[in-house]
Amino acid sequence: MLAVLGGRALSTLGTGARWARGAGLGRLMQAGRDAADAVFLRLGRPPLRADVGGLTVRGYLRHRSFLAHLASGTYEPEYRRLFERELRPGATVVDAGAHIGTYTLLACRAVGPSGYVVAIEPDPYNVRALEQNVRREGCANVRIVPKALADAPGTARFQQSLGTISSSFEAREGRGPFRELELEVTSVDTELAAIDVDALVVKLDVEGAEPRALAGMTETIARAASVALFLEVNPSALAVSGSDEASLLAQVDALGLEPTPIGDERVGSGPTNLLCVRR
Repeated sequence: MLAVLGGRALSTLGTGARWARGAGLGRLMQAGRDAADAVFLRLGRPPLRADVGGLTVRGYLRHRSFLAHLASGTYEPEYRRLFERELRPGATVVDAGAHIGTYTLLACRAVGPSGYVVAIEPDPYNVRALEQNVRREGCANVRIVPKALADAPGTARFQQSLGTISSSFEAREGRGPFRELELEVTSVDTELAAIDVDALVVKLDVEGAEPRALAGMTETIARAASVALFLEVNPSALAVSGSDEASLLAQVDALGLEPTPIGDERVGSGPTNLLCVRR
């Protein structure tokens, strides 16, 4: 049986990766990593893990850096605290940009069997780990949607980040390398059309596609009794996508949501996370 590694092993792997890059062996290391991951993917057994909030999140070798950050205990502590505060039994949760499922698992546990969680993740590599994490935690109230999120259903070209984060509709300089894929696209209104929504919690982290995603959830927000939207405002990602902070905030206002920066973050000072609510 293959061991599942966490804690110090993640740090040791990171040290080895940095040494390999410093020795000019970065490409060789990546080729070996990807070859090993191909085996783990066939077996359906992510070899790495990190514990957060009483849950175990698993990933493949390409997820090592993210899992090491998660295991350190410094990964978005205030964001996670507020996210969990907004969850309650019976709530409907959309985790858009679900990655490998950290927030999906937190939501699954908190909303209970009467709640409903939609995990939307376009990167096929991340989806494989997400599926394993949802299955291992027994999350029967979670539905995984392996599509990109926008304003309406369809298909689109998508830039898959080979580092497992920063995948988006548009490639950004310094965030690659990327691989272009043709993917299905969906919207929140489409995915929740048949669901009765009372308390709605949305985590929206879609690397510059936030304006399109907001345009595709207007009907759902309008019929929800209460809304808590966790929104990333990333100026560089928005600019590449043809938008900006002012336009995005105007959309939030038009939806009747009141935004508040999370922690010490401030709009205009770089990437910012907002909690936008309507009680």
